[in-house]
Amino acid sequence: MNRADCKTSSRDAAILAVMDGLQAQWLIEPDALDLGTASEFAIEAIVAAVRDPRPSPLD
Repeated sequence: MNRADCKTSSRDAAILAVMDGLQAQWLIEPDALDLGTASEFAIEAIVAAVRDPRPSPLD
């Protein structure tokens, strides 16, 4: 697996993990979380990190 594949795989896994966590929180206490806003923020943060990554200790 090359670095580009790793980035895509990591990005996809991160988005799914965040979405699962947000959905679990929302199911437990729906009024405590704006699911749409929280999801949008999380996805934008992950995509920004993929577009402009910081140096990785793996490089």
